[in-house]
Amino acid sequence: MKDYERMHEIIGHLEQRFPDMQDRRSRDPFSVLIATILSQNTSDRNSHRAFTRLNDELPVTPESLANTSPDRIRPAIEIAGLSATRSRRIVEVSKAILHRYGGDLTMILTRPMNEARKELMSMEGVGPKTADVVLLFAGNKEVMPVDTNIFRVVDRISFAKGRNYERTRGALEALIPGEKRMIMHLLLIRLGREICRPTRPRCPECPINQFCEHGLKLLEKNTSQEVEQ
Repeated sequence: MKDYERMHEIIGHLEQRFPDMQDRRSRDPFSVLIATILSQNTSDRNSHRAFTRLNDELPVTPESLANTSPDRIRPAIEIAGLSATRSRRIVEVSKAILHRYGGDLTMILTRPMNEARKELMSMEGVGPKTADVVLLFAGNKEVMPVDTNIFRVVDRISFAKGRNYERTRGALEALIPGEKRMIMHLLLIRLGREICRPTRPRCPECPINQFCEHGLKLLEKNTSQEVEQ
């Protein structure tokens, strides 16, 4: 079976397994950007709590955050970790958006995708994944952000090996239709969190284990051990 045929099957199996996954587009690109900065290298729960606390303390707008100090932001986002670095980045990116674009990120997001991506990444603290998340969820661009869970799943099902962001993103975008990239981003993350875990993956419960060499080997090993016993 060719890779694009495998991917077509995988999309169908994941949509059946997780039918409650929904489109999560946002009308506020700045909130998406700040939430994504807070989500880097931390759990969803902690990043969400950090964003909520920040928004309770200060309005999450370019004007508000550009005109405050990192020390004011830091206590609110401490739960997400790396609060000194994140607070400084939040202030700097807010200033950049305020001064360059009048506080309106939609000026960037209306541009062609590659141009918008390059512009977002020109701001401190905005790397490829953060830019792609903003483009996908707030810019309606057909891009495929890759996080730790997606790296792991894609490596195990052999669509892309290793953790080279651009290579993995490119491999997935070549196989996933544009209109399916948002839902697949969410589905692969959920699969990685709930089933295809870093340690002790729940392969027997995986809806796509028939497409996964890693999962098939573990299933065969477990079967062999049961027979020997």
